[in-house]
Amino acid sequence: MSNKYAFDFLRNEHTLSSGVDAPRPTLSTTTAATIQTVSAESVAHKPDLEKQADILRFLKAHRSSGYLPPSIIYRGTGIDLDEVDESVAKLLELNVKISVEQVPDPENPQIMLATYAYQSKFNHVRDRATLLAQINRSKYGVDKKDLVDCYDEALDHIKGLTTGGECIAVNNSEDKTSILFPRGETFLVELDGIVNMGDNATNNETGTHQPYSSDPAVQQVLMRKRRVVVLETDVDPQKQIRRGEAICVGGEWFRISSAVRAGAPLEEQPQRAQAPNTVTSLTGLSKRNALDGYVRPFNEKALPVDGPLSAAAKENLEKAKEARKLLHKLVGGRGHSIGAASQILSNLAHSSNPTSLAASFASSSSGQGMGHRKRPTARDHSKGGGGSNAMTLEQARRDAKAVQEAASDPNVPLYTHARRHGVSKDVREMYLKTRDLVKKDEKELYHILVQHKLLEPGEAWRRPKLAKKADVDNDGKKKKRRYYERKNQRMTNTHLVGTEVGALLADAAEKQKLGKSVGDGGM
Repeated sequence: MSNKYAFDFLRNEHTLSSGVDAPRPTLSTTTAATIQTVSAESVAHKPDLEKQADILRFLKAHRSSGYLPPSIIYRGTGIDLDEVDESVAKLLELNVKISVEQVPDPENPQIMLATYAYQSKFNHVRDRATLLAQINRSKYGVDKKDLVDCYDEALDHIKGLTTGGECIAVNNSEDKTSILFPRGETFLVELDGIVNMGDNATNNETGTHQPYSSDPAVQQVLMRKRRVVVLETDVDPQKQIRRGEAICVGGEWFRISSAVRAGAPLEEQPQRAQAPNTVTSLTGLSKRNALDGYVRPFNEKALPVDGPLSAAAKENLEKAKEARKLLHKLVGGRGHSIGAASQILSNLAHSSNPTSLAASFASSSSGQGMGHRKRPTARDHSKGGGGSNAMTLEQARRDAKAVQEAASDPNVPLYTHARRHGVSKDVREMYLKTRDLVKKDEKELYHILVQHKLLEPGEAWRRPKLAKKADVDNDGKKKKRRYYERKNQRMTNTHLVGTEVGALLADAAEKQKLGKSVGDGGM
């Protein structure tokens, strides 16, 4: 939804669920069985504040389990909140990080039992959708550490949102943390080159060959299990994107790989080899990385990403590949060097509407490919030659419909090309090199525009100013300025009562009550 009318807050990612009908998390039997038992003697010497800290860490580690009874807390910490450590229980009730709820005792329902749960700053954030909603609602940013402890996968989701550019992360050097800001509307562009996983069954990270089967079904299963971190492209991507920048492949966001240590996760890479928080960068990474050597190749045919493609991303790329094969098969590759066909089947990116492009492609294919007209010749109509012509037209309609359906496959425009944030690297460099050539003087710039036929001689190149609305109503009468007096309003400048200034203020107040203008007070 556009923010033209300031309705951006109505978008789904800005809306938080009420949480009234949300199911209450409970401790599963498996989780309860895996809790390591701690003896009470090992914590008996600790003071109450240290015991409170132990319980806080335990509840934070099991925050997805919901409210825990004292028996589970005793098993995991050795602290008895029912009898021995009642003073610690009172401290927990006063702790803002702990939520206490009274529930009936399962053994004796007439007795209320206190249960404890970890309470984060934003307790309504439970998944990725509500996490993004909270960030989008925080106009002035939200601290990353306040969101990390909301649920178990929060840190991974924050990394995913930062990688894909769905939020903006700014490092805070004072607290050694990051502040997350809403991204707003995004501007995405396609990159030239058709992206594929490759036809060979090779693990392109290690270079070792994987099993191959002639059965297409078996080979498809092997392809899904294959770890793909380097993609193939038929156009050099180095001219359009840098290492460390965000890229979308198969509907999933990654960063162009900048790892220099093989086998090490991204967090353990040197600081100079880590991708920046921003999705784009004006300069490349440190030149020392190139001297040390990058782990994954980035050249005119290879497009490396910082993580393996998921099963859904690989499936999307395979569907796009099969859709392009079907399209080539239907059109036969004849007469499609210009127009809509050149955009759909080309390896160059475009920004045309897929629906209108598919319709134009179908009409051009039916006229140039399998259903084109021939020169009319003499025919003996007495032998029934008109039926063949009717069959040809009917076949042409069916072929055109099949081509339009194949061209309308959403996998073709969505997953054929990779996407990035903002303009490509070559366009940005071209702008930075040529922006100084643009004349600063408006008269010189106007003559250049006319010289290159971008403006007609005498044509105004500025939009006319909007006419100021007349201060009259629909009947042509001057609008009355209304003044409203607040209820129980009283004069505060009592020291002016009985003076000349006080008389002027009292006179102005009376005029305002009658709806008359009293000026702006010299403002």
